[in-house]
Amino acid sequence: MSGNSLNRGENIRSATEQDIDRVMEIDRLSFSDPWCYNFYKSSLKDIFLVFEKGREICGYLVACVCHDLEKAVIIRVAVHPDHRGAGFGRSLLRRCLEILVEKGIGVVELDVELVSRAAIKLYEKFGFKIENILVFPSDYPGDEETFYVMRLQLPEPGNRGEQQEVNGE
Repeated sequence: MSGNSLNRGENIRSATEQDIDRVMEIDRLSFSDPWCYNFYKSSLKDIFLVFEKGREICGYLVACVCHDLEKAVIIRVAVHPDHRGAGFGRSLLRRCLEILVEKGIGVVELDVELVSRAAIKLYEKFGFKIENILVFPSDYPGDEETFYVMRLQLPEPGNRGEQQEVNGE
């Protein structure tokens, strides 16, 4: 996995508390169920990455690691609507997977809405496979939410043989 694919003026770094307001703005534009400030603040202890172009935060990713299970869950990924399609989500995902491999995590999972075709396609490029389907009922008929649970087996640190699979190329 190559973390050097960023263009000049682009940077992926760990989020700070000062970034949360901008991340929340992106969250509100991206999801029907935005997180509150405290959710993001508590995520600072996990893998919480932001993608910057110049001095502007254009996207973010939050993942949680369960060291006992050698497993991680990508909880949230979003890119500001003005910057979608530029590869920022791919870069964030690639960097997250690099961190997880470095930590010796064996498996990463995520949930993605069935209607999020672009996201599903991106995850599949990285080698994620659909493991399960979750349906959350609604009080209104036909308004259920359906998600894929997707899983990726990560290579062991230093194992170059499987690097292409998690590179998203």
